[in-house]
Amino acid sequence: MASSPLLPVTTPQGKQSPLKYSYGGADGNGNVTPPQSNSPGSPTPGGNRGLQNLQGLTMKVQQQNKLVRFFQDMGKKAVPFELGDFAQVRRVHFNPEHHMSVLFQMHGSVWPSVFPFCCANVLIALGVMYLRTSLDIDLTFPSTGHTFMSIMVSFLVVTRNSITYARFMAAGEHLSTSYRTCRELMQHVCVLTMHDTSPGAQKWRQNVAYRTILLLRVTMAAIEFNSTNVDPWDVVPDGSLRNEDGGEEDEDQDVMYFSLVNQENRVTKWAHGQRTLSDENFRAPIVLAYNLRAEIMKQRNGKLLANDMHCNEELKLLGFVGDFITAFHELQTMITTPFPFPLVQMTRTFLFFWVFTLPFCLVKEISEPIQVLLIIFFITYGFVGLEYVSMELEDPFGDDPSDFDDLGMAMVVFEDIYITIFKTDGSQSATSLRQKVKARIDRPELW
Repeated sequence: MASSPLLPVTTPQGKQSPLKYSYGGADGNGNVTPPQSNSPGSPTPGGNRGLQNLQGLTMKVQQQNKLVRFFQDMGKKAVPFELGDFAQVRRVHFNPEHHMSVLFQMHGSVWPSVFPFCCANVLIALGVMYLRTSLDIDLTFPSTGHTFMSIMVSFLVVTRNSITYARFMAAGEHLSTSYRTCRELMQHVCVLTMHDTSPGAQKWRQNVAYRTILLLRVTMAAIEFNSTNVDPWDVVPDGSLRNEDGGEEDEDQDVMYFSLVNQENRVTKWAHGQRTLSDENFRAPIVLAYNLRAEIMKQRNGKLLANDMHCNEELKLLGFVGDFITAFHELQTMITTPFPFPLVQMTRTFLFFWVFTLPFCLVKEISEPIQVLLIIFFITYGFVGLEYVSMELEDPFGDDPSDFDDLGMAMVVFEDIYITIFKTDGSQSATSLRQKVKARIDRPELW
């Protein structure tokens, strides 16, 4: 079974490996190898049905290889298309079946943060033992009260972890919804108008795709702003973009008002109160969603599509935009609604008091120094480590190893949209869209 190379993909170890597509019964140039008969002159198995299947396979393979060559041409001529350039996957990779690698992997681990606390508590234990044995100063006390306090500490730590993990998984679900709606929107746009191959229809599909990509990119910038400090308005068109007819694009002119240059004006001109830059950045996806909805409805002017879309089809497309904004608002709510401070304060107060008074109890209860030190070290690692896990998962948008690779996954959605445009309007339209995206939002300084 022959295979055709597509593009090099950067693996988690930083090595590039060719991504290959395999086509049964075909070589990399789209030439189909017919089934081999058992004896000379024997007919094709299945008669006409076998011939029809072979013809269908031929068409499928040729289409797939056109797609492969399209991405190869994009990689060689249009733009650099290596995934490792601006979309480095930041996720933690590990093999759950390899116990030693899980135990000793430092990337994404809480060990670097927790280890100083473990050492500090061990030093406290050594100091207590030294004072008790050498200077006859006994600072230890019975562990009865400490045992009761451990119940409260365990409850607070586990509760905080449970809430944080639930928020983390909910954030992942909302991100998945935003990616899904972008893919579904473009596939429905193309499928519902695929029989209209006029230049106006192709232009409209490409513009809807461009607005969809722009909306998704700005949304990723908005939710990552607290970690990256990249203003979402920096990734939108700058107002100098002109359409094919030579006129200014109205939506881009509207967006231009909100550019970083006019940051002071946009914050104060219409505000009913004090607004932070973070507040203003969350407006970017809402403005871009309006532009996308306007672009979808442009087909009603009678100049783009041969036949107007049915109102139910329009509502279907607009519904995807609504689902996207719903997911964005859920993400915004999670970002702007912090973890309850009283619970965080109580958890850390009880945690640190209990952990760092542990040596005063165990030194009295356990006579073997090595046992005391080991128990204190790993108890400190367990309880303080759980608190650091909560801190790690509390803000999953950014550059930390355990954060979501939202920007990298968004780029995958961009590529899926290119493929959808390619299958509907061909290589030229998809390449034109890719170049347009690169010129506007695929700038290295913003990644």
